[in-house]
Amino acid sequence: MPRPVGHITIAAVGKLRERHWRTAQEAYVRRLQLYTDFRLIEVKDVVGQSQPDGVAISREGEHLLAAVPRGARAVALTAGGRSMTSPQLSDYLQAQLETYGDLAFLIGGPLGIDPAVVAGVPERLSLSPLTFTHEMARVILLEQLYRAFTIWHGEPYHK
Repeated sequence: MPRPVGHITIAAVGKLRERHWRTAQEAYVRRLQLYTDFRLIEVKDVVGQSQPDGVAISREGEHLLAAVPRGARAVALTAGGRSMTSPQLSDYLQAQLETYGDLAFLIGGPLGIDPAVVAGVPERLSLSPLTFTHEMARVILLEQLYRAFTIWHGEPYHK
């Protein structure tokens, strides 16, 4: 088994309510912890709580930024972000961890990530041109990070 490399944080808006998403999340978190120092931080979902959407998404953005560890390179998951194949993500992950040592992926809630937050982070990635629920996006990101590590370490999962 490879030695853990770097630090990865996923900061995501809201909790996973459905058992199947939580089960998948737990499985991928366990797997990722074999490769990296990994943390998942769930920040408060504010949308739909008697505030205008613009105010709520801004507050969620503040919570996401506050969850980014000091010195970490922030990566926002957005539909307009850079898309890549799984092998390209593996190369990207390796280069980012070797350069910065600490990455923080930001996942918005039902309305996405505050545009001001997206504009203020150095990296933007897209999981797909398709639209996913924020729960689904979280599990897909976890799976793709795990897949990227297996590719990086020459393990067979990605085939």
